[in-house]
Amino acid sequence: MPFDYKTSYAEAKAELARVQTHKLALGRQIEECDRQIAALTQTMRAIAPLVGEEPPPDVQIAPDAETPPGGMTDCVRAILKKAVEPLTASEIRESLESIGFEMNSYSNPLATIHTVLRRLTESGEVETTHEMLSAKKFTIPVSKHLAVEKIVGKGFRMGEKRGFIGVGRLVRRSRTTESTKEAR
Repeated sequence: MPFDYKTSYAEAKAELARVQTHKLALGRQIEECDRQIAALTQTMRAIAPLVGEEPPPDVQIAPDAETPPGGMTDCVRAILKKAVEPLTASEIRESLESIGFEMNSYSNPLATIHTVLRRLTESGEVETTHEMLSAKKFTIPVSKHLAVEKIVGKGFRMGEKRGFIGVGRLVRRSRTTESTKEAR
């Protein structure tokens, strides 16, 4: 009995869609938990002196949620790289607050975030998406932080376009992969 490639392909496509949807839902749940943790910690810090308790220590929201060194631009980049879907400027502001980024020094943090996003978009580090009746959303282009790890197959070049025929998988680019690519 011959192998039914069309059925296998359709099943794999459906399973991929299911897993991607599940991952997106989990990412949203994690972001919501991070917001709740930040709000509860802020509430406890405000109430602690009134009841004679020590304010709680800074709580790290997730193992990789530490504020990146540098300023707001580095933090916005980090948030967009970790986001599971495009974010609005307001969602980025909430994420900055949830990781403990100090925004008291900014008179209008949202305007500063918009300026950072505009500059990142102009430099090509960030892309914008427009959804109907919705605010502009921002994301890191997939090619900026993902690469194809070739398992078996052959690369090809047609003019300026490059491609790959074979089996591969998407992997996060490491700093060494990015620096090697820049050196070429």
